[in-house]
Amino acid sequence: MRLLDAILDANTRAADGKAPPIASEQFAAALPLVALSCIDARLNRFIPEVLGVPESHFIWLRNAGNIITGPMSSTLRSLALACAVKGGKEILIVGHSDCLVRKTSTLDLLGKFAALGVERARMPENLQEYFGLFASERQNVLKAVEHVRASPLIGPRVPVHGVLLDIATGKLELLVNGYQVLEAATSAAPTASVSVTAAMPSVSSVQLAAAKDNQSIGEMQLPQFRIGDAMQHVQSTLREMSPAATSTKPAVPPPVPADAIPNLKRLVDLSRHYRVIGGDGKQYGPVPASVLLRWIADGRADAETPVQVDGSGVWVKLAQLGDALRQHRRK
Repeated sequence: MRLLDAILDANTRAADGKAPPIASEQFAAALPLVALSCIDARLNRFIPEVLGVPESHFIWLRNAGNIITGPMSSTLRSLALACAVKGGKEILIVGHSDCLVRKTSTLDLLGKFAALGVERARMPENLQEYFGLFASERQNVLKAVEHVRASPLIGPRVPVHGVLLDIATGKLELLVNGYQVLEAATSAAPTASVSVTAAMPSVSSVQLAAAKDNQSIGEMQLPQFRIGDAMQHVQSTLREMSPAATSTKPAVPPPVPADAIPNLKRLVDLSRHYRVIGGDGKQYGPVPASVLLRWIADGRADAETPVQVDGSGVWVKLAQLGDALRQHRRK
C-alpha cells in the first residue's frame, strides 16, 4: 500500500472527523507530505486530521482557493522549496466543496475591493487571470495538478495527487492519482522497438479526469523525445533494420547545453499560447506556455525550433522569441 492509498483508506474509516493515524515508519520514503489547500477557516478542523498524516510529517501550504496560476507562479515556488528544502516527497492538492472563491464573480470581486478602498485602476487588467477565479472546484484541482506536474521546479519523480474534500463531512474524493500519472509517463517513453502507436501523443489520466468533468482536454502530452520526431524515429529505425543499410549513419545533432535551457525558458511569456513546427515539418499547437516550457526542459524544443506566438502570424527561432514578443506587443 502506498501513502495515498493509506490516506484514502484512513479517511473512509474516519470517526468524528479524525482518521486513524498512519504508521509513519511504514511510509518513511513518502513523507513528509506537502499539501496545498484553501485558506477557508472551515478546513482547520479537518486538516491534517482527516488525512491521518501526523503533523510532524505534514507541510501545509494555503492560499485563497488553492489556486495555482502557472508552472512558475509564487505558489509553485513555495511547493518547490517545500520539496527541495523541507524534504517533501509527495504533493497533495486539496480542493473543497462550497468554496467561496468559486462563488465570487469578477463583478463581485470589484465590489469587494471597492469597499476596501482599492480602485479598479490600481488592479491588474485581467482580474480573472491574475486571481485565478474558477467555476468548478474539481476543475480547479485538476488545473492545479497539471501546473505542478508541468513545472520545471518540481522533480520528475515527485507524485502529484489531487483530492476534493467535502466541507460538511471531511470525506475525500480522489481526482488525480499521481502514481498512475508517473507510471503512464514512464510507459510512454520511447523504446528500441518500432511502434507507430507508441510514437503517437498520449493523454494523461489528469486530462481524462478533466474530460469526465465535461471539460475539453487541454494539453496533449507527447512522448519523451523532440516534438514531431515520431515518424522520423520510426523511419530511421526501419532504415537501420534494412539489409541495404550501411554502417555509415548521419551525425546526431548535439543536445542543447544544460546552461542554455534557463535562458530559453526566460523567453517564454506565461500568459501566451504558442505554435511549434516539429522535426517532421508539422505544426503543433496552439499550446499553453506551460507545455512549451515542458518541451524545452525535456529537450524536445531547442534554440533552433521554429515558434510562433499565437495570433502574431510570425515564425521565429525559439532563441529569437523575445524579439517576436516585443513586436507583437507593439501592435
